[in-house]
Amino acid sequence: MSEKKQVLYDLRTSYNGPFLVEDFYREIDSWIGEKGYEKEPKKKMEHVTKSGKKIELVIEAHKHLDDLHHSIIVLRALLDNIKEVTIKKSGKKIRMNNGDVFINIDGWIQSHIHGSFYQVKPIYYFIRALIDKYIYNFWSDKYDNAVAADGQDMFKRLRAFFELQKYKYE
Repeated sequence: MSEKKQVLYDLRTSYNGPFLVEDFYREIDSWIGEKGYEKEPKKKMEHVTKSGKKIELVIEAHKHLDDLHHSIIVLRALLDNIKEVTIKKSGKKIRMNNGDVFINIDGWIQSHIHGSFYQVKPIYYFIRALIDKYIYNFWSDKYDNAVAADGQDMFKRLRAFFELQKYKYE
């Protein structure tokens, strides 16, 4: 049995301009690897429309905090009107993408209560859940700041990535 607690709510950012979709994916993967998370892709959909390509991406990054707690950072990205364009810079032709990006980041802590002791007698599980939720609540809050800080760091890194893209292709 597990319980989820949301500790980071709706960090949102958007971007409109030139960038490379592959570089965006690479930036996400490098952040996940640097912070020690494990990547779990939940959804990746691509639709080709008249106005360009539409990509919807949902990624969960999991990290084991201790025996009972797991950190989950959820990244939702919607890339809309993605068109492939070619520009000439310094005498070289550069192929890139141009479009709109919307990013949403949430942070969760998942608590697990496991063991055969609680499966034998449901009343033990119920009492343990009450004690953890109302009496020893301050113990479960020790990871809230760490998970929120990781989500904020991912948010800052992606914003910095898109800020750099503005100057990189101008």
